Parts: sequence; structure tokens; C-alpha cells
Amino acid sequence: MATLFKKEMLMLSLLLVLPFGYFSVTSAVSAGCECVVFDNTYSKEFGIFTSPNWPVPYEDNIDCLLYTFLGGEDEMVEISFDEFDLQKTNLECKFGDFVKLFLHLDEPSVNEKSTENSVLCGKIMDIEQTHYSSGSTLIFEFHTDWRRTNSTGFSGTYRFLKVFQTDGYLIPSTKCNYEISPEQVNKTRGKFYSPQYPSNYPRDITCHYRFTATPNNRVKIVFEQIRLQKGDLSCLNSPDVILVYDGSNKSAPIIGHLCNTNTFVELVSTGSDLFIEFHSRSHFPGQGFKASYLFDSGPPPPRINDIDVPYMESIRRTTDYLTTTSEPVPLSCGQVISSDVSKNGSFTSPNYPEPYPADILCVYSFMGKGKERVQIQFVDFDLHLPHEPPRDCDGVDVVMVFITINGQKERVDNFCGNKSPPQLMSNGPSMMVEFKSRHSSNDVKGFKAIFRFVTDFGVSSGAQDHASVCGFIFDSNVRSNGTFVSPNYPGYYPRDTECHYFFQGKSKERVHITFNKFNVDGIPPCSQDTASDYVELSNYRTVDRKIPRHCGVKKPSVIESDADFFRVTFKSNSKFDGTGFEATYQFKPYIDPATVKRISNGNTNSTNSGKEVEVNSFLLFLVPNIVYLFFYV
Repeated sequence: MATLFKKEMLMLSLLLVLPFGYFSVTSAVSAGCECVVFDNTYSKEFGIFTSPNWPVPYEDNIDCLLYTFLGGEDEMVEISFDEFDLQKTNLECKFGDFVKLFLHLDEPSVNEKSTENSVLCGKIMDIEQTHYSSGSTLIFEFHTDWRRTNSTGFSGTYRFLKVFQTDGYLIPSTKCNYEISPEQVNKTRGKFYSPQYPSNYPRDITCHYRFTATPNNRVKIVFEQIRLQKGDLSCLNSPDVILVYDGSNKSAPIIGHLCNTNTFVELVSTGSDLFIEFHSRSHFPGQGFKASYLFDSGPPPPRINDIDVPYMESIRRTTDYLTTTSEPVPLSCGQVISSDVSKNGSFTSPNYPEPYPADILCVYSFMGKGKERVQIQFVDFDLHLPHEPPRDCDGVDVVMVFITINGQKERVDNFCGNKSPPQLMSNGPSMMVEFKSRHSSNDVKGFKAIFRFVTDFGVSSGAQDHASVCGFIFDSNVRSNGTFVSPNYPGYYPRDTECHYFFQGKSKERVHITFNKFNVDGIPPCSQDTASDYVELSNYRTVDRKIPRHCGVKKPSVIESDADFFRVTFKSNSKFDGTGFEATYQFKPYIDPATVKRISNGNTNSTNSGKEVEVNSFLLFLVPNIVYLFFYV
């Protein structure tokens, strides 16, 4: 009788705190559970749910209270916890007070055999606040134990959203393999998603997205949001990855290797085909990705001193915050430079090498494709400078360089005066250089720069690894020693870039690596927490726990591999720049230090006064007594 009275009071408390008409109370499938059903927001943007008595502390011994959200046939459910305060008695939230979430349901009910997707307890900062169903139903269970608490419970909002559907043809008998072409979708642009997005994707799944444009067109992809398994691993070792191939299948070159979290990553095919593979292997899947595609005819033809005004205005909007005058500088000149037209060439300030005019704005926009990166080297640089360069070259004639980070134009740096800028490289297929003059002088020449569209990231040694976006193989059968550098060395390395250097020796060979120059932005231990770029060293393709990451300006010690394989990985983020590293490598025969090979004429009992003994590839001339002493020591 007491238990029944308590259940009735629990339902009464829900009736008092929840908005009338948004729910109904029913018996749950699971014995001992009560169920609150939310199936409408009644033309409002969202509905509200709360724990019993909220914001007063909730009751103890709530055995099983189910919150069930029911959307329409083509809808999904979004719930968001705005307040959350449950007593936490253990790390896993498996006992005590908790909320158990069921996100991937085939029918609007749960029982004791249903598998939850997440269990929440603690404070609001301990949990993921927003959750999505993969279908039209979302259920969560609220449970409290016998311990009394001052915790207030939770409050939140719910919405019914249209299901996110990939614009393409789902291949029969597959879960997530799509063919996408203008003929199939009857349009030139659309969206595609990871399975169950924005709910967490399934474990152990592989999805394929094959894009086929019409002849002479190309495919442009923008990953608007990527939220895979959280971590600080390089993409080489991440269990959940997105691979983008510049062709119709996996035999094509890789132009994108994406993992962890990211936003607005843009990729452009070189031809009419693009192939994307999504792998999920982690124990804790993330939300996945949402992306858009465009079947495009390619960049516009080059325009010299005649820039497309809407395009220029879009550039101006992204860079006006750098203008210190109240009136914007008028658009004057520039170029759109496509790798379709030329892989290399030069660009200059107006009238170079004669003085440039005052009060002009020139924009030089570089547009590549595939894995191409834009590399720029200034060979002459002489801008008017009436006084010492101010901070960020503010208020003087200036060259500004921009790349795209998270869908926004981000400034790499400003350059003024007559000091030549360092060699620069884009983080993707596009880059923009802007030249603003405020003054004119008869004794300045302006600038001249060389541009290249490169696919080797400015690394000329080693053989390119076609299984990597930026990978290089050093094989002792080809060369036993040499030099390798970070991308674009000795200039600024590109942001948001990951490169791998694989060293493969012969059997019983070891590779010795010496870093001669080292400048990688970051603070030890070179982790995500310190927003650090890093160099990772490993005797395996996976992470080598014995060797710490390296960043900053302190060079790593001389390294000898444990076996005939060794890996060096360089990874930069989107924050800052450095000049990277220059290193040498040498493959050497391995000699076990516990073994001393005596080289003689074959007579080990020889009484010659001197013997040749090889220890770690050094030849020592020792008298017999010392040899015997050496062995015993």
C-alpha cells in the first residue's frame, strides 16, 4: 500500500511541474516502471521536461520512471538537458541515481533486455547535454536509490526534427553505401551524413559514398561538422576515420584523412569522381558527420586586373576587420589563379619593379584541387614604411596572407617594410594574398612572388606514400642515409596538417635519426590540452608509449630504432605556426651489444700480441689479457 501511495505521489508531482497537455502517463512495458509520454509541442518550438519536484530535490527510491518521446514517422527526437544535478556515487553511474538513455529503438518501448546507449549522473559539466534518437522514439529511465540527497534533478527541452537523409541512391542490401550523381539526385548539390546522424553512429560499420559528376565537372565536398570518437591521436591511429579518395574507388590517391573533431573541411576532386569511406571501430562512437556536396564546373577562368565584383566583395567582408581607416579601400586589382591553368608562376604588385600607386587594394586568390597545396615564396619585397613597423603592420602598406580555417578566412600573418616574408603554404587547396597600399613613394618597388601548386607538401626526399595524404617512405634498399624535413621547411609549416615519415630498413638494420633544427609550436607534454603541434616518434605504426611527444624548440635526442621499422609523425593544429624541423637519417647494421665478435685469422688461441675486436661496429686493438678481462667484466 505504501509503495502504491508513493507512485501516486510521484505522478502527482510530475503533473504539478510539467506543462499541462504535453504528455500522458501510462504503464510501461517493464514491470515496476511508470511512463511519461511526450508526443507533441503544440505548435511551440520546443517542449519542457523535468524530474519530479524540480527544482526541489527529488525523492529517493524512484525505482523506474520512463520518459518516452514519440515523434512522427519521418521525425527524430532531440532532447537537451539545461539543468542537471544527480547524486554521483560511482564513476560509471551504474548504481545510485542515474538517467539511462535509449536512443536507437526500433519500437516505442524498452524492457530488461534493451541496451542503453549512455548513462548519466553528476553535474551538468559531467554530461553530454544534447542527445538525438536515430528513429522516431527516444526513451530515458530515471532511477534513484535509497540515499537521501539535496540534488535537484534535471530540466530540459525536447524537439521533434525532420530526419537527416542522405541525398543519394542507397545501394540495396547495404546499410550506408550510396551512389550520388546529378542524374540520380536530379540536382547539382545536396547533403550526406554518417549513419543515424545526429545521433551516435553504430560501432563496427563501414560506409561508402561514391560521387560521379558529369564529364568536365568535378566534385566539391565540405564537411560542415565532424565529431568522431574524441581523442588526441593522429588520424593514422584513430579507430574512427573518414578517407577521401580522388577517384572512383580506393585505388585512387587519398586527398583527405579526417578524424577526431573538425569543422568546414573543404576538398575538391581533380576529375569527375570522388570516393569516401567512413570507418567506425571505436568503443565509444561519436555523433558522426554532416557534409554537403556540389557538382561544379571548376573555378572561373583567370581574371587579371578585372576581378569578379561579388567574389571580391565576399573577400572584403572577411578582411575588413583588419582595415584601420573608416572608409574601405576601393577594389583595384588582382588575379584569380587556378591550378587548371598553371601549376607555377609569379605575381607582383602593380607596376613592379616601378613604384606602386597609393590607396589600392589587390587580391590574389589561388585555387587548387585534390591534395594540392599552394606554396608562395617572395623573391623581392620592398614596401613603403615611413617609420618602424607597428604591431601587425597596422596603418602602413601591407601584404596579408589568408587561409580557410573552420569555414572562415584566417590570417596567417601581415608583412610590411623590406624584410622578405618566410616561405608560406596553404592548409588546403586554396589561399589568398591581399596587398593594401596607403602611401606612394618613388623609392619602393613593391613585391614579386613565385607560386607553386604542389602535392608533395614541399618535402622532396623519400618516396610519396599513396596510402597517405602526406606520407613519405624511406627504404634502405633505395638509399641508406639522407635528410627529411617538415612540410614547407624552412618556411612556416601549414596548419591543420598531418604528415608521416616511414623508415624501412633491411633485416637486422636500425635507423638512426638526428634532428638538426627544431621549432614546433607547443608546450610539453604536447597534448590537445595545451593546443600543441607535435612530433610523434614510434617503433610501430601505432603509438609507442615509451617515447614522449616533442614540441617547442628543444631538439629530441638522437634516436635509434628498436627494429628495422620506425615512424615519425608531424601534426599541426589550426592555431599557430612554426618553421618545423630538419633531420637526418642513417640505416646501420645492428650489432647486439651483448655480443663481441673477435675478428682474427680463425685461431682463437693465437698468442699474437694484439687482436682485432669489433664492439658496436668500433674496432679496438687489445692485448690478450685485456680481452679476457673485458669478457669477465
